[in-house]
Amino acid sequence: MTQSEQQHGELQPGAWKPEVHAAILALLDEHGVNSPGYDPEKPPLATLDCDETLICNDIGEAMLRYMVTRRRFHADRGFWQLIPERLGRDAIQAAFSAVAGRNDAEVKDTAAFRRFRAGLINVYETLREQEGNEAAYVFAARTLRGLHEKSVAELVEDVLDYELDRPVGQEEIASGPPFTGLIVPTGIRVYREMLNLVDVLDAHGFQTWIVTSSNAYVVRGLARRIHFPEERVLGIELSVQSGMLTDRVNDPTPIGEGKLELFLDTVGRSPVLAVGDSMNDFDLLENCEGVSIAIDRGDNDELLERAAEYEWHIQPSFPV
Repeated sequence: MTQSEQQHGELQPGAWKPEVHAAILALLDEHGVNSPGYDPEKPPLATLDCDETLICNDIGEAMLRYMVTRRRFHADRGFWQLIPERLGRDAIQAAFSAVAGRNDAEVKDTAAFRRFRAGLINVYETLREQEGNEAAYVFAARTLRGLHEKSVAELVEDVLDYELDRPVGQEEIASGPPFTGLIVPTGIRVYREMLNLVDVLDAHGFQTWIVTSSNAYVVRGLARRIHFPEERVLGIELSVQSGMLTDRVNDPTPIGEGKLELFLDTVGRSPVLAVGDSMNDFDLLENCEGVSIAIDRGDNDELLERAAEYEWHIQPSFPV
């Protein structure tokens, strides 16, 4: 986004479908600061999903993989209890014990490290496949348990530095029998069109919120980097005791219907613009009282079918 675009708060055509671009412009005229009924004490609301909507790829998943690869977690008994026994807890813990206390360069080519890494990352993927998104997302957030808030803040910055600098592509997680290997995405980028949209909404007097199922800590860190108010990021949070994160997830959990519930509990009103990319965003999109936009990322047929049924706008994913 150029300085001129930022100054004038104009929604650039970019990769927006023309009809979606036009719908947003009409919404700005209808509800924005220059509309007859605009109330600065009660500004119109917009909600944006984060992963695969505001950004390319999933920052919560990226953080989990970073923590695993660099063994940046508190490996006490409570941590290992997060892993269901049926998903290889004992084998993963034994593999970790074999490389504990050794530096990354020393262990990265060992069979034990490959087994530990593949095993723990597979826990997340298996939970998502067998039990659904909520089980996987909550597991990823709970791996922060036992860390001090200051340590989490440092970890967030390390993750963002790493992922924002990496090429957007794919990486192979080597197998470590009995755990299979995986191909995972790499790199995080904020879509130019979404940065422009956030700027335009602000210029027209909207109050924009990011509602995510990733942990709130890393998404707030990302928000700071794009000069978005971190207090308007809603995500999974863990309760804190004496400065340490516990494994207790604060209610409501922002997954599916919980996204809508947390947003309404926090803000108290429905949005007039909602943008999301999966059925995890369906309730917020359905609750929207203006323009709902479903992002078509190529593998979310159920959401696109519902979007067509409800006559929402469908926007292809943006280029990186």
